[in-house]
Amino acid sequence: MKRIVLASTSKYRKRLMAEAGFEVECVNPCYEETVIEGISPLEQISQFALGKAKNVYKMRPECIVIGSDQGLIEGEMWLGKPGSVEAACAQLKRLRGKTAILATSVVVISGDNVQHEQNRAELHFRENISDESIERYVKSDMPLDCAGSFKIESRGVRLFSSIMCDDPTAIQGLPMMALNRMILAVEPEYDTIF
Repeated sequence: MKRIVLASTSKYRKRLMAEAGFEVECVNPCYEETVIEGISPLEQISQFALGKAKNVYKMRPECIVIGSDQGLIEGEMWLGKPGSVEAACAQLKRLRGKTAILATSVVVISGDNVQHEQNRAELHFRENISDESIERYVKSDMPLDCAGSFKIESRGVRLFSSIMCDDPTAIQGLPMMALNRMILAVEPEYDTIF
């Protein structure tokens, strides 16, 4: 059975894989996310996931390689990881009362077989949340490395009035139901491991 390599150093993605029973090796993809003019944010997110997977696959062609990328889209604005408390607060204040799409793309490469899926979650942010509450939330959860400035698996769930999504794990970084299908398509023996 081929070893699984995750083209990511994300602790969230690694945790999701472990919780689902997959043993993975994490490899940092040396891939620069350069925005391509003329394509939509949804397509760009897919291209980043593919680029990460291809980069690591060149180093580990004997393995199953998983690449993923995520972005929050509100209107025409693409919001990524904030990187600072100030940027996180600004993102959440901008999103207050709005609906956004959290797109999570995942790519699986094994030999000539390339699988790709994108999960889109519709997030409805609460309107009646104060600036002070947003600032307290950011300081307590520190979602600085999360697209859209929230952690749905902890206090961030309180930022929303509703969420519509086929796979809640996608919001945390990897759509595990889709990923399981994709892994089984390239390596059916993984169905024996639980």
